Amino acid sequence: MIPEGSPQWQQTIFIVATIFLFYEVWSGWRLGAVRGLLRMAALFCAWIGGSAAAGGTGTFMAFFSRVPPLLAPGVAGLTAGIVIYIGISILAGLLFKKTEHHSGVVRFGFGLGGAICGILYGFLLLWAGITLIRGMGALGEMRVVLAHNEGRSQTGEQTALFLIKLKESLELGVAGSSLKRVDPLPASFYDNIVKASMVAGNQQALKRFFQYPKMQEFLKNPRVAAVFQDPVLERAAQSHNILLLLRNKNVLAAVYDPQVLNGLKDLDLTAALDYALESENLLRSGKYRHLVSPDSPLAPIRSKTAPTPLPTVP
Repeated sequence: MIPEGSPQWQQTIFIVATIFLFYEVWSGWRLGAVRGLLRMAALFCAWIGGSAAAGGTGTFMAFFSRVPPLLAPGVAGLTAGIVIYIGISILAGLLFKKTEHHSGVVRFGFGLGGAICGILYGFLLLWAGITLIRGMGALGEMRVVLAHNEGRSQTGEQTALFLIKLKESLELGVAGSSLKRVDPLPASFYDNIVKASMVAGNQQALKRFFQYPKMQEFLKNPRVAAVFQDPVLERAAQSHNILLLLRNKNVLAAVYDPQVLNGLKDLDLTAALDYALESENLLRSGKYRHLVSPDSPLAPIRSKTAPTPLPTVP
């Protein structure tokens, strides 16, 4: 059974978040206005520098290292971001004084400015924490769905069940609805993680997924067709050898093909997953009913063998 959210858990999450925010205010007061601003600037620069490194050095790193090509941009970006953040933090500590090193009005001004920076810094981290909890919860739901599809007991998925309950607790009530609205990632992102696991564990749903009209157009691309027709990739998928999949020349050719990328942009993943799962009882009722997007562009679709329209998901 999928665990439901708990008001007590939500209260605990909010208490921990409040304590963390007060800690950041106190830490900001101690650091002072200048070092507080530089700490926020370090986050911004780490994000910009990491993004630039991921785009500019990913291919170079993949060529001269053993990092899988599809992971190389992420590794390069993360490394650059960490180095930039640590570097700016060290320079700030060496060049600028803390609040305690000042006195009088200057001390108060430094402390107040640092506290304000601490509030903003804390809110940024809490904002990222919302995304992290919801994302990990969605991955937990995926694990539970896969266990159900494979006929395994959910008792062995204690970590996944914990993450699900944490996510459901965070999203409870009016407060949870407000947190969803401030999450930088849309709700469909988390829902699609669970839908994809349902499709992957159901042969009939997987077949319907590839029969989705837009997916059929996408699969006609020669680069994409070469990926699905590669026997090496088929063996790698059966053996769950992710590294071999990422290093495959056909996969790389498809990843760096502009037409393939444009085709992916035009493909509505939510509609394709809804199309694949529209006949699944699991998606019609109970825990996963909310996964069906009410504004999905999915129109009534006629079966190739039946003259009447298939029922759409409520």
